[in-house]
Amino acid sequence: MLGLFRLYALTTAVLLTSCASTPDDMGCDRGCLIDVARALATGAHPMAKMSRFTENGVDMTPSDSWLKRATQVDIHDEYADADSGTVILVGTGQDDDARPSVFGLRVQVKAEEPAEAELIITHEGEVSLFPPSIPLPRQEMFAQTVPSAQRTAAARMREIANAYFDGIEVDSGADVPVTDDCNRLENGVQTTNSERFPNLKCNTLEGFDYIPEVRERRFPLIDEARGVVAGLVAFYIPGGDYERTVDGMKTMRHYDPRSLFLMEAFKIVDGKIRQIEATMRNMPLGTSMGWPTSKTDR
Repeated sequence: MLGLFRLYALTTAVLLTSCASTPDDMGCDRGCLIDVARALATGAHPMAKMSRFTENGVDMTPSDSWLKRATQVDIHDEYADADSGTVILVGTGQDDDARPSVFGLRVQVKAEEPAEAELIITHEGEVSLFPPSIPLPRQEMFAQTVPSAQRTAAARMREIANAYFDGIEVDSGADVPVTDDCNRLENGVQTTNSERFPNLKCNTLEGFDYIPEVRERRFPLIDEARGVVAGLVAFYIPGGDYERTVDGMKTMRHYDPRSLFLMEAFKIVDGKIRQIEATMRNMPLGTSMGWPTSKTDR
């Protein structure tokens, strides 16, 4: 009888040990993801092991990328999703010729190592919106946890982000839920409720008729606890002249043909967008971001 008891105890111990989670089994948590991505962005992590790296949609070896030659890199925002192993950093830096730069970096982490990465980088003079100085202030709202009662399900968060991009396509923000105090930052420039843009709100999408398509939509990161959904998209801008009304006078505004790559994050609280942060870069018309999309992203 005693022998059977010892056998039972030993078997139970083995089963419990095999089922118990160890730190290695649990994978990379939010803090770990951010640490891995920060090390990559600042050159503290070896880049050779990644299966794929793109810079503005172009495949290259990480050692040839802007990250390798960048200086004074500063990260002012970070979003992470431990379930998918995805982290996105938004930051600034200088090129090797001292040109100021703004970048967004998506990193897929596996076994606490960067498995693949996607960089959108733009320099001063390459886009119409660029901050007057760098580094940029941290947007603390994105890191704040949303109270449980005000959280939004992941599927609904994706729908809201898609509604925003749909609104751009149809030139209307009527179906985009936003809070009254919502603000939008584009390459670090506040484009709502500001001295330069006093009449624009987060769902003021009228006037985007020159963008008929928002292509290649992907939402690789959704963090329900913090209410953050991050998307990567390409605006298709065929170019041309469009009628505008300025101070009651009709005028024509010209838009050059191009594609616009965006890495755009939405802070969602109680089913409404409260903050938007976009990092963007002009590209030749029709340029692909080069990464696969999914039907669930539409």
